Amino acid sequence: MKKTYLISVVVCLILVSCSGQKDNPTVFPSVIPEQSSTASLTPTKARPTQLLPTPTLTAFPFYQDKQIIFDYYRIGDHSIYDMFFEPDFFHSYSKLVLYADGQLIIPGETYKQKILSPIESEQFLYKLEELGFYSLESNQKHDPTDKLYDYGNNYQVSYDGRLYCILVNRDKTRKLCAYEPDLQYLTPKMKNILQYLDEYEPVGMTPYFPDRILLWVQVGRDPYDENLPTTTTPWDESLPSLDTANQIMYVDGDAAKEIYLLFDNTNAGKVFTQNGREYTVYINVVLPHEKVTNAYQ
Repeated sequence: MKKTYLISVVVCLILVSCSGQKDNPTVFPSVIPEQSSTASLTPTKARPTQLLPTPTLTAFPFYQDKQIIFDYYRIGDHSIYDMFFEPDFFHSYSKLVLYADGQLIIPGETYKQKILSPIESEQFLYKLEELGFYSLESNQKHDPTDKLYDYGNNYQVSYDGRLYCILVNRDKTRKLCAYEPDLQYLTPKMKNILQYLDEYEPVGMTPYFPDRILLWVQVGRDPYDENLPTTTTPWDESLPSLDTANQIMYVDGDAAKEIYLLFDNTNAGKVFTQNGREYTVYINVVLPHEKVTNAYQ
């Protein structure tokens, strides 16, 4: 069974090697650069207190990313994974994405997918056109000069909020973003479009199993996460070892699916045990169109 993985240590004070694996992964320390505070931030993990020498780095394996024809996504959050994505600033998180081969993925607490027929894909995109997506006027300034909104006398300057964006990448290529703090002031057309996308889920959806994931691994139980399960789950010894310092792990192939299944097809954190030690592990699914790279390459 294919199990290809690389490990990047994000937060650690010592350099440790994994054991028990046929191909030992490269483990190395580094620090996470400070991020700008111009957008909504999600909680990040503890940062290292000292900078250790930068070791030789190994690139992630090549992956043929997929071409998207539609992406409904949010942008403006930060997480510990951002630096591994290209670009690494304001990484976007897809809410609904459709690829050129018809694969539709709807991320969420559980990830779902369906292969749409050409007719189903056209119907989905035609509905956007019918709702007026291409007729909307916007300078994307998200202020009273932007015709995507009707503020009346209620406009207030805001600098801290997400954007919800719609990208159509076909003959009629267009991208429109709506500013989260001002969603109530959107024109009726744009509100209807967002509602359509939020509610869209064709019949016949099945679970989606990723072939690439990023894992945040923390030694011990995370004392700041009140949503962690009280029980622990044994870690399969055939999978990449958790028995190292705090780290981010990149896993692809069959091993990515196996680990995803250990999370019960959700993206919530879990506590695993390996060699008598507890580890808090969080998972981040890497979608087929997303480009990731070794952050310290």
